[in-house]
Amino acid sequence: MHLPGDVTTVATVYGAILLGTCFGCGLTGIVFVQCILYYKLYPADFAWTKALVFVVWLFDMMHTACIITAVWESVITNFDKPQNMDDIPSALGLSVAVTALVTFMVHCFFANRIRMLTKKWYIAAPVVFLAFLRLLAACVSTSEIIRLKHYSLFIKPYPSWIFTTGVTLSASVEFIITTVMIIFLGSRKTGFANMNHIINSLILYTLETGGFTFLVTLASLFCWLLMRHNLIFLGMHFAIAKLYANSLLATLNMRKRLRADCIATNEREQSHVLSPISISKNHFSNRMLSPNTTQKSAQLSVNVETTVVSQIDENKDHPDIEAPPADTHTLAAFEQPRPYNVMDRDREDKKYRPLV
Repeated sequence: MHLPGDVTTVATVYGAILLGTCFGCGLTGIVFVQCILYYKLYPADFAWTKALVFVVWLFDMMHTACIITAVWESVITNFDKPQNMDDIPSALGLSVAVTALVTFMVHCFFANRIRMLTKKWYIAAPVVFLAFLRLLAACVSTSEIIRLKHYSLFIKPYPSWIFTTGVTLSASVEFIITTVMIIFLGSRKTGFANMNHIINSLILYTLETGGFTFLVTLASLFCWLLMRHNLIFLGMHFAIAKLYANSLLATLNMRKRLRADCIATNEREQSHVLSPISISKNHFSNRMLSPNTTQKSAQLSVNVETTVVSQIDENKDHPDIEAPPADTHTLAAFEQPRPYNVMDRDREDKKYRPLV
């Protein structure tokens, strides 16, 4: 691919990777801040989760170093040398493999979360398999980039279809993960407005993180298929590793907020049920109900919330979940509801008996 040194060509080749590098460096800063927040907020997480966060951050920094090196070699070293615009820096090829490694780790993390939530390994297994194929395709692409050293050779049918396969698999896995999570969360909606609000927030969050990563990967794929003679696709590809790293860290760091929302929801439900005005107003209607009706209603509210939080937060089985504070009375009631007693109800009725 012998490219002339006109302004349009420089903009779509050097300009694209320069803007992609600037955007990627900004995302690297966000990844770094999220790592600091994670280690500060969740010191009690299991060791493998902490190690995963550290490895993802390490590879993200390596990816940033690779793309900066590649842009420096292309823009500065080859300055005023339009005949070298067809050369591929070795660091650029290495960045493709690093992107695939970060993507693979994040995909495996979410696949494991799907397995823990759905309790069905056969849903998570294909995700891991496709993610591994994406990693394999990226490694082959990296070796071909380093071997060929020229864009004009890399866009030929043989090496190019391997890169196409890798990016397609990446977008497909992200789409599968996002779809499964949304379907699962949607199926856990209840008749309680507060819990539905939390679940809707989780669905929106899943769409924002997974959907944005999927769209950027898809945009890079389309640019590669439609405009192979420029590097706009590569500028977008620089951001993929950073978006996946941020998606992982945001998922881990949101647990405290989710837990606080669930506790606040439970407190609102309890204050509504135990309100003196509510008990006095519904005194006669509660007498007309069977003795177990109120008990079942209260237990249903608590059990639904406990199930959703335990499955989403994976408090018992998943190692990346914060242990509940033992001295929190509300949370203890939230996880171990006390059975309703008819004598307690009579005492409450006498206590809040309206004056006539």
